Amino acid sequence: MGEFVGIDPRWAQELIRRMEAGKGVLGRTRPGLDAAIAEAGQDWAGHRGTTAMRRAWEFYHESQQDLKWRVDTLEQLVPVRERGMLTGTFPFGSETEAVLAAERTARAVLQALDRPETGAEASGEEAGGVVDRALAGAEGRTGDPAYAAALLAAIGPDAFTRLLSGHAAPDSDGRVLAEAFASAERTGRLGDEWYELVDSAPPGVLTNLVTLAGQSGAMLNRVATGLLGRPPAPGWSPRALVRAYEGDPLAFQQLLAEHQDEARVLLDAAAGDPGCAEPLASAVHEALKPGAGVDGLRERAWRTVVRGLGAALEIEDR
Repeated sequence: MGEFVGIDPRWAQELIRRMEAGKGVLGRTRPGLDAAIAEAGQDWAGHRGTTAMRRAWEFYHESQQDLKWRVDTLEQLVPVRERGMLTGTFPFGSETEAVLAAERTARAVLQALDRPETGAEASGEEAGGVVDRALAGAEGRTGDPAYAAALLAAIGPDAFTRLLSGHAAPDSDGRVLAEAFASAERTGRLGDEWYELVDSAPPGVLTNLVTLAGQSGAMLNRVATGLLGRPPAPGWSPRALVRAYEGDPLAFQQLLAEHQDEARVLLDAAAGDPGCAEPLASAVHEALKPGAGVDGLRERAWRTVVRGLGAALEIEDR
């Protein structure tokens, strides 16, 4: 069972830094004390040596871990970031509790995937229903980044890819997994294997990842540049990426400014899809409106859009 928590992240981070400084002092002092005790031998008047110092270091370390987990969780649970106190009700009372719960859910998911009704002979509805029931325990819990990261780690990239590919219903279990990915990635809890997955996963998996849940701007751009740098392939549409950017105009501004080749591929593809017109206009407007983002980036993004429009007009004239 969870608990109600209130923390000011700015001061919590300051406390974490001070505890790190305390750990540094203890770490630098302990070897000298150990050496002095060894040199004194039987003349050493103390009883426990550096045991108390080690316990103090461990106290600092464990307190840092717990406080970081609480700050990260609050920042995922509170949709609007404001300075000052953040409050929320945690789904779990500790990071350890969150990890154990995630591992139980993952075991149920993997067992569901191995059942005959999720095999190739099953319909999408049947397969999705089995996995949905297994993932029911994750609903409302992926905002805890420790839970999210442990869930992904236990499921693994291969099963994650299978689940997010549309093998099971993406609107349900896929959404939970995409939310877990976002929560773990935003708080720096993803292992290298997950970034490798993003660089190599099928287009349909990547578009599901960025459309079923809002990923960080850095991850959205990583997915987009990876997709747009590949030869065209089935399983993705420009509409999916454009809609993802409609929800994150600052990431779109960065794509337009810093990845001009990929941005032009997206603009060209979107121009050929009538369903992209409205979301593309909205994304461009929000990314380029006065005061949006960084001035220098916004100006470079403008140039990419103008050049893209010029190239499109030349094609139409021909």
